[in-house]
Amino acid sequence: MKQTHYLTTTVQKGNRIDISLPSLPEGQTIEIILIVPETLTNQSINRQAFRQLPIEERRRILTQQAEAMNDYYQDDQEWKDWLNFDNCESYDYKSQTG
Repeated sequence: MKQTHYLTTTVQKGNRIDISLPSLPEGQTIEIILIVPETLTNQSINRQAFRQLPIEERRRILTQQAEAMNDYYQDDQEWKDWLNFDNCESYDYKSQTG
C-alpha cells in the first residue's frame, strides 16, 4: 500500500516549493500531487459563469467530471482498500458501552 503524507507549504521566491520528508531515503522516487486552492473571488466568478451556461452545457461538463471521478475511484486500489476496510474487528463495542 502506498504511504500518504499530507503537507502544506508556501510558494517561495522564484516560484519554488520546498518539501522535507526525513522518513524517506535519499534518491527514492515519489509521486507528488499539487492542489492549488482557488481564492473565494475566483470560486464565485467561476460559479456564476457556470450558472450562466446553457443547461445542456452544464450537464455535459458535470457528466465529464463524474466520469473522470468514477474512473479515478475505480482504478485507485487504496480507495478500494479503504472502502472494504472492516474496522468492526478492531473495535470492542462491549468496553465502550459499559
